[in-house]
Amino acid sequence: MVYPSLDVTSEPVRLSVGRPQLIFFCELAGPALQALFVDQPILPALAASGDGVAIAMRELDEATAAVARLLNRYHIPLIAWLLLPPDEGFWFNLQNYPQAVERYRAFHRWAQAVGVQFQAVGLDIEPPTSELDRIQRWGGRDLARRVWLSSENVLFASARAAYTELIAEIHHDGYEVHTYQLPVLADDRRAGTTLIQRALDIVDLPADLEVLICYSSAPLEALGNDLGGALITGYGAAADSIGVGILSGSTVRDSSSEGLPSLSWDAFERDLLLAARHTDTIYVYSLDGCIERGLFSRLVAIDWAAEGHAVRWKRGLVSTVRALILVWLLAARFSRLLFAWLGWGLFAILFARQARAALQRGNAPGATPTPQPPHERTVP
Repeated sequence: MVYPSLDVTSEPVRLSVGRPQLIFFCELAGPALQALFVDQPILPALAASGDGVAIAMRELDEATAAVARLLNRYHIPLIAWLLLPPDEGFWFNLQNYPQAVERYRAFHRWAQAVGVQFQAVGLDIEPPTSELDRIQRWGGRDLARRVWLSSENVLFASARAAYTELIAEIHHDGYEVHTYQLPVLADDRRAGTTLIQRALDIVDLPADLEVLICYSSAPLEALGNDLGGALITGYGAAADSIGVGILSGSTVRDSSSEGLPSLSWDAFERDLLLAARHTDTIYVYSLDGCIERGLFSRLVAIDWAAEGHAVRWKRGLVSTVRALILVWLLAARFSRLLFAWLGWGLFAILFARQARAALQRGNAPGATPTPQPPHERTVP
């Protein structure tokens, strides 16, 4: 693969003041990844806008290195989106933290060997694929079982400590850390619990930039396959950054986005405008999807001062679900204290009833008076 000659000598200057920075997920690898950037006008556009690219580190090969060098020459912010091999489950969770540590170290050695620069390392935190498959098969029954057993998740403490140490190592090596998290993590944090984390085998981490994945794409025909921006509206205030999507390319991939329908342009623009209310850094899935559908040029022309509007009834649905989650988490958090106070309260009620009954028996008409002791006679 031969790249066009370049003469890039200065840092990029953002075109629009107040415009959020977009970081595009790119999950392609090998020749498909190279073809995306060769003979494309996207490189000057990315350089001019200051937008970035998060490349999935599927293969630590020369094709990936060549694309990374090209992006470095254009001074385009580059994020290493770490993923595990398919047989190890792609993303990171409580069950595979040793593989996560080894994966990062392999990446860092490779980046130094090939001479490419990355601004940040992205850690994708999602439940294990095996557990997601089980939940899909058994539905609420399996989820309830996992919640019931969440307090017995012995991996949580050790995994959290290992990931925290890994983040310290990444910082020591000179990278920022971006984490890609499910939005329900914000509910766990709001309630002051770790119940959702333990139940889903995910973990809250101290990242430089936490991205809540609020995709409106949903394989739900009753909702029109579109959550209407409700997740962004519901969770935006709790997010450092927001993941918007999806616009998927035609290249077949095995990932968390598999099976999710692509948004229309109107829905995609709506979500971008909604996200821009809450953050100045927006992750977009995906770069190849935008280019394939001819939407990348339309991104440049977005009026970021315009208002995005979430679908009202879908926003209400998400708000209701979040309220129920909060009540459930608080009940679980304070259940022991609650039962203790209920026990004392029941004791107080029973004691009061017994005391009142005894008092009523003593004051009832015809009740035998309590005998009084005889007065002692005074001797003159």
